[in-house]
Amino acid sequence: MLDYAITLEFDKDTENKIRAMMDEVAAATGCTFMLDAGVPPHVTVSMVVSDDEKRLISDIGDIAGGMQKHTISFANIGVFNPYVIYLGPVMNEFLLDTCRTVNDRLLKYNEPGNLSRYLPYQWVPHAAVAVGLQPGTINEAFSIILNKFTAFDATAEKIILARAEPYEELRSWELK
Repeated sequence: MLDYAITLEFDKDTENKIRAMMDEVAAATGCTFMLDAGVPPHVTVSMVVSDDEKRLISDIGDIAGGMQKHTISFANIGVFNPYVIYLGPVMNEFLLDTCRTVNDRLLKYNEPGNLSRYLPYQWVPHAAVAVGLQPGTINEAFSIILNKFTAFDATAEKIILARAEPYEELRSWELK
């Protein structure tokens, strides 16, 4: 059984904006997990544990076929204390529906992953900027993001299926 993440990825401008924040935080704190693992800026909508990768690909492909690009508004900076700093999107119908749809479909034959933290109403949507910070570096990371961040809109352009830990993108679907 492997852990899989289903994520939304953004337009190039948003990707570049978030990646610049990731790079600056990594340079200042030495926390390079996201960069070393090759994890792109994203919002995870589901985590599952599965032994049926082909079915996951098929099901996400079916779901993606009915999805359209959508605006996501990032409005805040958040912390999962003490290890993660993230940008927080405003919850909207698109995010909640995507989380529900993916989980409803995949949890018919898989187990929820990551301690069920990505289930509807247990999920805190976020785009991680740094993962694995040490308690002594969280303030520095937060200060960097605080100076760089202003609210912005992003476009969710793709849904991705990836193996988690180590991160490996398996398939990407463009949204209409």
